[in-house]
Amino acid sequence: MSDLKLNAEPRVLSGRKVNQLRRRGLVPVVAYGALSAPLSLQVEERALHHTLQGGGASQVVALSVSGGGLHNVLIKNVQRAPVNHSLLHADLYVVNMNEAQHVAVTLETTGKPVGMAAGLMIFQAHESIQVEALPADIPAEITVDLSPLTLETPIHVRDLPALKGVTYRNDPNELLFSLIVTRGAEAELAETAAAAEPEVVKRGKQTAEE
Repeated sequence: MSDLKLNAEPRVLSGRKVNQLRRRGLVPVVAYGALSAPLSLQVEERALHHTLQGGGASQVVALSVSGGGLHNVLIKNVQRAPVNHSLLHADLYVVNMNEAQHVAVTLETTGKPVGMAAGLMIFQAHESIQVEALPADIPAEITVDLSPLTLETPIHVRDLPALKGVTYRNDPNELLFSLIVTRGAEAELAETAAAAEPEVVKRGKQTAEE
C-alpha cells in the first residue's frame, strides 16, 4: 500500500463562493463512498498536486480530516482550469479496503526496441490500463519493457507483466505498443517506387519489341 497522505478541513463555502477558496490556494473537494454522508472539504492545492504527482491519481491516499478522522480514498474526477491547468475540484472516493476497485493505472516504458531502426517510431495506443485490485494492491504505475518490440511483434495487453493481486480488465488482444513507419520514410519509399516505375515499363516495351 502507498504511503500517500493528504490533509483536509471541513468546508463551509459552496457554489460560486468556492472561488474565494481558490484565490487562497485551496481546492474544494467532496468525500463520498464508504461514509454515512458525503463530506464537503477543502485541501491545499499544492498538497493535492504533490499527491497526484506521487501516484495519487491511481493509488490509495490516507485522507486526514481535521476533527473528522482518517479515511482511505481514491482521487477521482479531477477538474483543472483550461488555461493554466490549476486544480479546481476533485472527488475523493472513500474505499472499503476489503473490496476490489476498478482504476486506470499509467503505463511507463523502459528499454529500447530491438527492432528500432531509421524511419521507424514507437506508437503507443494507450496512456493507461484498466485494472482490478484491492486498494492496497493498486500500483502507482505499470512498467512495460519495450525491448522485444519489432515491426512484426507488437506488444499487447497479454504481454504486460503479472502483478500480485492485479487483474488487467482490458481485452488481452488489445494493442498497446507497436513500431510504425514514419511519414518521411513512407514518402521516401513512394518516391523510390515512382522513380523505378518508368524503368520497369521501358523494359517491358523492350521485351515486347524483341
